[in-house]
Amino acid sequence: MHVLPQAGPQRPDTGPFPVAGRPTLLPPRLREGDVVAVATPSAPVVTPRRLDRGVAALRALGYEVRLGPLAARGAHDATPEQRAAELNSFFRDPSVRCVVASLGGLTSNAVLGSLDYDALRADPKIITGYSDITTVLLAVLRRTGLVTFHGPTLLPELAEYPQVLPYTRDGFLRAVARPEPLGRLSPPDERTEELLYWDEADDRPRHTLPADGWRWLHPGSGTGPLVGGNLETIGLLAGTPYFPDFSGAVVVLETTSTDVHNVERALTHLRMLGVFDTMAALLLGRSFRGPEGFEATLRRTVRALTAPYGVPVVAGMDIGHSDPMLTLPLGVRARVDSATETVEVLDAAVR
Repeated sequence: MHVLPQAGPQRPDTGPFPVAGRPTLLPPRLREGDVVAVATPSAPVVTPRRLDRGVAALRALGYEVRLGPLAARGAHDATPEQRAAELNSFFRDPSVRCVVASLGGLTSNAVLGSLDYDALRADPKIITGYSDITTVLLAVLRRTGLVTFHGPTLLPELAEYPQVLPYTRDGFLRAVARPEPLGRLSPPDERTEELLYWDEADDRPRHTLPADGWRWLHPGSGTGPLVGGNLETIGLLAGTPYFPDFSGAVVVLETTSTDVHNVERALTHLRMLGVFDTMAALLLGRSFRGPEGFEATLRRTVRALTAPYGVPVVAGMDIGHSDPMLTLPLGVRARVDSATETVEVLDAAVR
């Protein structure tokens, strides 16, 4: 059995932190033949057929895949130290150019104090994920200034049957494989909300619906670095050295909650933390399979809460728990303009 080395003792956080989340480091772009590593910093992998399909999908895109031992053995009992050690082994490996999380979960914040941020400063890599992986993305951005990618994980997106959804695939590759700005973002033509149990019923394409497009809740124009992720997960970082600097940011939020009161509570928490005080704009993800009428109620709640700030707010965007999904490079500048209904990424995220 493969035994992971233990992570070193937690080191004190050291600066300087990036100002307003602006990147000081861009990872090299992902090229054909590069090594993409699959790490499991949160929930264990329990669906081996789905895992194999995700690995095959990455190989079909032209990459060499290095599967972390925690995913390979479906480690239900992995400690935070072991999960951090797996990540660090990839951060320290010069042959690894991209680290993809296998899936989200609930406990990735436990690894943050043991990550080797110095290794990422010395050898920047592409790191992608969402949901609970928000903690890793934001901690790396805060500690190193390295652009991270709020985008697909292996099992939910890359292992889609019979292949990753084209909008998800193309958005990811544009972000990580081309050293040029993403430019103007556009909504997809179709979406899906169907759930198929992995390794039991996910052997057919999911049913799709026409996409709803994006909705402008408040007018205005603003430019700033993209900073954010999963709403509930961001709040876990409050009061820690890993909480991002939202000054002047285009704030990115998406939620897994299907109770508008829980969403309101989490948003109020961020407001109390000052997240919205100087934001340039807010991008809100489409709701995660909420009950009938939830999306409309969510938009009314967000519209009322953000009205005092006088910045553009876009709702229903394909961010996070949304199929298909955008890949957004955190730390990179975006411009949001209601007059032209434009959401545009202005800078390259890779070099």
